[in-house]
Amino acid sequence: MQIGIFTNCYKPLVNGVVGAVTLLRKGFLEAGHQVYIFTPAYDHFRDEEDGIFRYPAVDLTTKVKYPVAIPWSPRISRQLAGLRLDIVHSHHPFVLGPLARRVARRKGIPAVYTFHTQYDQYTHYVPLPAELVKWSAKRQVRRFAKTVDGITTPAESARQILIGYGVDRPIAVIPNPTDLSKFQSGDGRKIREQYGLGGEKLLVNIGRVAPEKNLSLLLAAFQRMIAQAPQGTLKLMIVGDGPALQPLIREAEERGLGDRVIFTGMVHPDAIPDYLAAADLFVMTSTSEVKPMAQLEALAAGVPIVAVAAAGANDTIEHDRNGLLTPEDAEAFAAAVVGLAYDEWKYRSFGKAAQRTADAYSYRRIAGEYLETFGRLIHDMKRC
Repeated sequence: MQIGIFTNCYKPLVNGVVGAVTLLRKGFLEAGHQVYIFTPAYDHFRDEEDGIFRYPAVDLTTKVKYPVAIPWSPRISRQLAGLRLDIVHSHHPFVLGPLARRVARRKGIPAVYTFHTQYDQYTHYVPLPAELVKWSAKRQVRRFAKTVDGITTPAESARQILIGYGVDRPIAVIPNPTDLSKFQSGDGRKIREQYGLGGEKLLVNIGRVAPEKNLSLLLAAFQRMIAQAPQGTLKLMIVGDGPALQPLIREAEERGLGDRVIFTGMVHPDAIPDYLAAADLFVMTSTSEVKPMAQLEALAAGVPIVAVAAAGANDTIEHDRNGLLTPEDAEAFAAAVVGLAYDEWKYRSFGKAAQRTADAYSYRRIAGEYLETFGRLIHDMKRC
């Protein structure tokens, strides 16, 4: 099978969609298929992988390093014409998504769309009235979903979101993939030594540091945790970079948390297993996720999770088994973290359950589910 993947983000960007696309590509290749990725250029970055096609791009804004493709390239059009693709898989309904659909129509092959993102939660990046942007985003997702041959999404709650948008087509739920082995062999001691951590319990949040991640709530909750936990036994580490990093550092100082919160900035993706191995708990206050890779990676590392109950968490975390779900409230979140972190029996039980949960998200298994879906769509189209 020859698979064309169209995605508005890819390496060297680091986010959940990039992680999912990277692992799906790996799984497809290992299963003996050919994979071509169509994505925006990123400054002077050069791909070491084969089959990557880069469209010219401009940055989303001067403040956010997020290349947006200009979906027109005579060179790539010629190369596309020569490829005998069997299916195209788009990970976005904008920019390269419509291009993927046009390629599928020209070649007479199925187009699949995976819904990863609640775009209406990202209105702060667009210099237009928020309600207008939300309406437009939902409308575009709905219109795009109605024009493709197959729709998938990583979680049942995300399927319900699509239904709420007015999508009345079949929607397959296929979870995001995880490279389990990589996260089960991290070196936490290295990270603890690097940041001068002793026996403190370490709470870790990993991801893009941006307004939609709701990290001010995490700081407010951590301030309460410090008051509830034994003195000097708790630290918070926020791993990642983004437009909210400097404001968040200032907020931590204003809350008197400067010596208890570690901001690492951007770290290399290969180091993430080490950061998770150093963690006692993974904490997440974001309510804008669909199926966050960071949560799956934490589970694979055997790290229990405390998260605000929302679409992205509700499908992954089994409350009171591999983690805890709380209201979007600083007091409730703090109480849950302290209650779990200092209950040794519950903590160990949750850690074992976390790894068992992660087994269902092996990238080979998830790639296999996609390949089965692709095969059915190709077969059905040939019959028509």
